[in-house]
Amino acid sequence: MAIWLMLLLAGPNAVAQQSCSLTTAATGFEGVIGRTAATSTPAPLREKRASAGSPNIVYIVLDDTGYSDLGAYGSRVATPHMDALAAGGLQYTGFQSKAVCSPSRASLLTGRNSHAVGMKELAGNDQGYPHSRGRVTEAAATIAQVLQSEGYSTIATGKWHLVPGSEIRPSGSRQHWPLQKGFDRFYGFLSGWTDQYSPDLVEDNHALPTPVQPGYHFSEAIVDRSIRMLGDNFASEPEKPFFLYLAFGAMHAPIQVDAAYIEKYKAAFDGGWDRIREERFRRQIELGIIPADTKLPPRNPGDPAWDDLSDVEKTVYARFMAAYAGFLEHTDAQVGRLVQFLKDNGKFDNTVIFLLSDNGGAPEAGPEGNFARPYGDTLSVQQMYDRLDDLGSPRSQPLYQRAWAMVSSTPFQYYKLWPHRGGVQTPLIVSWPAGIRQQGIRTQFVDIIDITPTVLDITGIEAPARFGGVCQIPMQGRSILGTFNDPGQPASRDTQYFELWGSRSIYHAGWKAIAIHTPGTDFDADRWELYHVAQDFAEAVDLADRYPEKVEEMQRLWWAEAEKNGALPLLESPPGRRRTYEQFFNR
Repeated sequence: MAIWLMLLLAGPNAVAQQSCSLTTAATGFEGVIGRTAATSTPAPLREKRASAGSPNIVYIVLDDTGYSDLGAYGSRVATPHMDALAAGGLQYTGFQSKAVCSPSRASLLTGRNSHAVGMKELAGNDQGYPHSRGRVTEAAATIAQVLQSEGYSTIATGKWHLVPGSEIRPSGSRQHWPLQKGFDRFYGFLSGWTDQYSPDLVEDNHALPTPVQPGYHFSEAIVDRSIRMLGDNFASEPEKPFFLYLAFGAMHAPIQVDAAYIEKYKAAFDGGWDRIREERFRRQIELGIIPADTKLPPRNPGDPAWDDLSDVEKTVYARFMAAYAGFLEHTDAQVGRLVQFLKDNGKFDNTVIFLLSDNGGAPEAGPEGNFARPYGDTLSVQQMYDRLDDLGSPRSQPLYQRAWAMVSSTPFQYYKLWPHRGGVQTPLIVSWPAGIRQQGIRTQFVDIIDITPTVLDITGIEAPARFGGVCQIPMQGRSILGTFNDPGQPASRDTQYFELWGSRSIYHAGWKAIAIHTPGTDFDADRWELYHVAQDFAEAVDLADRYPEKVEEMQRLWWAEAEKNGALPLLESPPGRRRTYEQFFNR
């Protein structure tokens, strides 16, 4: 077992005692301490300032947005502003997340695997082991904490979803809120989702009343606040670099947007999910973001054929996707407003923007979708039809039908929560006019843990061995800066493991093995699938029966990587959530 992991298991105090002695040198004091002031030399505190010309950093995180949803990745939905970032920068076709909200965000902000930092699954679900605390350990400082300590302004707006439920209460601790994790300012919500028209808002370290002003929309508000707070910084310290973490509630449920956006797509999805998926697949080949020989896997088990639906179902389900498309175009418009603000203030060229999603399309609403509430809604399809004009308005909180999640994740199998590429693979766009001289597509394998080490590489900042008196888990991500101007640069990693609720996968050197776990069964009884993803981009052909020795090799590698990254012991979902788990994973 790695030394850092053994120390982490013993707790942060043991870590500090074992490897970190807080001498005067360690505290940064450069004076002399004698017995009296007469024999001592003071050293006043000096404010840390970033190096002149340091680039600004922006993380734009979309929620539940699959690989094919953006125009640049095959969709016909209008996303001109995000597409422009791709056209002027880099577009990655091998980027992978952790397939669900909190682990992806924890990995993104720390540069470590989610298990290593304590975020095995959703925030707050502590199952009694270091990898399942449901909160980010102090032994993994966030990129905001590091940049803040190096003289950056740090701002977070939007979704957080990295606090345990006990901290959301008015009387709760603020230990894992954004300001305690390195941000100077925060405006957004703390949990996994909220209503876009009447969100549960927090500003800095205090709750805000629910907005009541007409026309309020959360996506617009977080960009308004981002622009306002950045503008204040530009006015007071124009040369000080900034880090902005802009995490949209979109495209997570509830799908809510003004009717004018939905109206634009009223007939766009009448052809149904099977046809739209095939259209996206063909366009992806034309765009060059999937190999020309990619095979499109069949429709996922349990998702009905469009042609087998009734006319009422087709009408309702097509409108759901029209609302989703309008929601996405509206989100794109907000990204455009931020980009224009940076251009107007002369900041855009030296700002590195990473735009990504935390996982693939969302299957949680099942085959029929949810209308009044995103989870646990009881409305029938006929009742949805009778209220169709309410879809996307404040009178609904919809989440689309599961088969649309399959379309979102084209050309892959499955969706969010799954270890297949449909769950883990999303868009990644990088923009940096001052630093990227060779724009275009990049095919290297990249994991979400690689983004923060790339920022440290760009800024010339070393990952701290100690932060806040706590020894740090070494960075597990690897910089992809070399790919910015060299399309042929080898991938920075050739191995990555995955685990969620007992289901597992391992990628290594162009191969991938996957095991879906059925709750209540022996983990050793799980069947492993095998894909040669270097030749089978969409994971369409299972080779496990043909190459059993390769399967065994990949299994052994998974166990080794899991132990090395603190992902053991294997745990199922908590019993109270098992029905939900089975709904998502039952094949």
